[in-house]
Amino acid sequence: MAFLLKNESISYNEQVILHSLSLDIQKGESVALLGKSGSGKSTLLKKLYESKKEESAYIPQELGLVENLSVYNNVYIAKLDEFSTIHNLINLIKPAQNDLATIKEIINTLELEQKLFEKVHTLSGGQKQRVAVGRAIYTHKSILLADEPISALDEYLSSKVISILKESFQTIICAIHNVELATQNFDRVIGLKNTQVIIDKKCSELSEDDIQKLYYVCE
Repeated sequence: MAFLLKNESISYNEQVILHSLSLDIQKGESVALLGKSGSGKSTLLKKLYESKKEESAYIPQELGLVENLSVYNNVYIAKLDEFSTIHNLINLIKPAQNDLATIKEIINTLELEQKLFEKVHTLSGGQKQRVAVGRAIYTHKSILLADEPISALDEYLSSKVISILKESFQTIICAIHNVELATQNFDRVIGLKNTQVIIDKKCSELSEDDIQKLYYVCE
């Protein structure tokens, strides 16, 4: 079991965002969270992350990148706690070959090979999202919790990034806003609306009525 919630109400700033939520997510599942802005997707992801920080990589909707650092350094900082202060300082100036090779491979896979030493503030929104994805992959954690990590990508890159994430993490819970991407690329979909779970099903078991419910929760 990756996560288990039983009849929990989740609040943000003293306001109940999700009411009496029961949810279990198994290890190895890829789960898409669907719902319009304010439906509770971000709140749920933060709750899950807080419960298993040591095992999880987290991509917040605002990405959490350092704009004045390079793509390389933004990925590298995911592991600052694993290296000595001296090693980290040297890497800001001249990357160690092992670290560079690992990060370069990740960045190349995400089609950002020409941007490795570019400052993040020079990148487009979609490029920044891929940097955040690369940083999450570099953690080598087993669980990914991601909040709209592909919203600025086209269909080709969206599908490619999802595929890369599924290869990189054992368990994925990802908030997205595209019903087709969710149903075609994930094992399971959870639709949130008005503080409640409206639908929770395996994608292979969705009916036409279920698909309409998913569009409804995203309205």
